[in-house]
Amino acid sequence: MDRAEFEAIVAQAMLAPSAHNTQPARWRLDGACIEVHADLSRRLPIGDPDDRDLDVSCGAAVEGTVLALAARGFDADVTLSEGPVEAGLRMIARIVPKPTADAGDVVLAKEVSRRLTHRAGFTPSPQEAFRNWRADHMALVQDASQIEWLAGQIDIASARVMRSRDFRSELLHWMRLREDDPNYHTDGLNREVLVMDAATARFAPTILGGRLYDILSFLGLGPHLSGEAARSRGAGAIALYHWPENGSMVAAGRAFYRSWLQATARGLVGWPAAALADDPLTRAAVSDRINIPADRVLFNALRLGVANGATPSRTRLSVREVIV
Repeated sequence: MDRAEFEAIVAQAMLAPSAHNTQPARWRLDGACIEVHADLSRRLPIGDPDDRDLDVSCGAAVEGTVLALAARGFDADVTLSEGPVEAGLRMIARIVPKPTADAGDVVLAKEVSRRLTHRAGFTPSPQEAFRNWRADHMALVQDASQIEWLAGQIDIASARVMRSRDFRSELLHWMRLREDDPNYHTDGLNREVLVMDAATARFAPTILGGRLYDILSFLGLGPHLSGEAARSRGAGAIALYHWPENGSMVAAGRAFYRSWLQATARGLVGWPAAALADDPLTRAAVSDRINIPADRVLFNALRLGVANGATPSRTRLSVREVIV
């Protein structure tokens, strides 16, 4: 594998989703082996103290690498690794290309460039879009009353998480609310992606960063400030992703990304609702109501449906920035 081919593989692999679009995955070419590492400078120590989201994000990048190889006719031998931290990087996986790509991976790889996060809301989804779609790690909720309940739980969970001023500060660090921000088009969450008008973007740092949000939250207005229920209710389904309690979150991230690409192939867009898994009380309530097995843990959720309009283009670092 020459340098140009490696860079082309990374360019496709790095389109995988990540928490807050932090893009923590880094790639290294070691002979014929592609290594994926986690850049620990892109951790979310407040929102993700156990590195669950970091590992899920890097797992998606591993799967992205496998699919990028499949698009070029290769299968892949993947070995997950928990190597020591060196120069701020933690080894995630070693991937060795093999002859003859898996036919299913070749098909799924075609969806990588089409997959986008859509936060603006949904139009009614045809029920056939969800037909015969099952996975051991996914509970697909289509009942309207259950979606209504989950939409409310997303807002409640978000409000609980947002009570922490440290969490809000960390979130603001990854929000790109001004177009003159040098990272506006490279990482984090910019105004278009957040579906935020200019006036709201102007005042968001003042509200989120200071005592005003604390006061409003104390008055019980938290769910209204961070509320997404109206748009969440329009989802054709909400997919709840769960994994064995002591299982690898990197492996969970691989499965999560494949599932999102399968949704893309069905003509659907996705909008993560990680707050359902981040807040312990909500996670327990959802797991109980949706009958998620007791030996499995809810690690993410995805609102799914047909986009109600144009979806903002993704923002990404350059290929050279993610190769180490």
